[in-house]
Amino acid sequence: MKKIVTFVLLLIAMPVFAHPGHGTSPLSDGLLHPLTGLDHLLMLLGTGLLAGWSGRTLAVPAATLMAMVGGALLGYLLGDVTGVQSLIFASLLALCAGVLLPQRRAMLVLAMPVFALFHGWAHGAEASPGGFWWFSAGFTLVSGLLLLAGFAAGRYVERTQLAAPARSTAR
Repeated sequence: MKKIVTFVLLLIAMPVFAHPGHGTSPLSDGLLHPLTGLDHLLMLLGTGLLAGWSGRTLAVPAATLMAMVGGALLGYLLGDVTGVQSLIFASLLALCAGVLLPQRRAMLVLAMPVFALFHGWAHGAEASPGGFWWFSAGFTLVSGLLLLAGFAAGRYVERTQLAAPARSTAR
């Protein structure tokens, strides 16, 4: 069942659906983008979830947020580069692998700040030049909240062992 859910989530997060236009103001665009860009939503919640689930501290979500902001600045200054969308997709594969491969979860969650750099790059390259700072403020705030929400959920899963494998009663 986990494999089917993972596959469906990956199909939903195709780059075509990742960046719908908002069009009201740079700040509101930034606030909405992590919630309506499914690739970003999944990456942020998933990174927080895996960090909490693997017993990590808030250092991984904080590093992820800082890398995303740094990537946004690079995207703003340097523009779009080839392969960013592929790396964003790879981040979702890494998150799925973290869910499906518990023995690799701790290692995969540590890769998420690197992937976040490219999520941020896409934000920076797409932001309007006149509204970059307001857009960045909005997406940073909401991204941080999504990372925290995922982290809280991951700590809950770890603490209650909701994700513990079923044990066989046969001897």
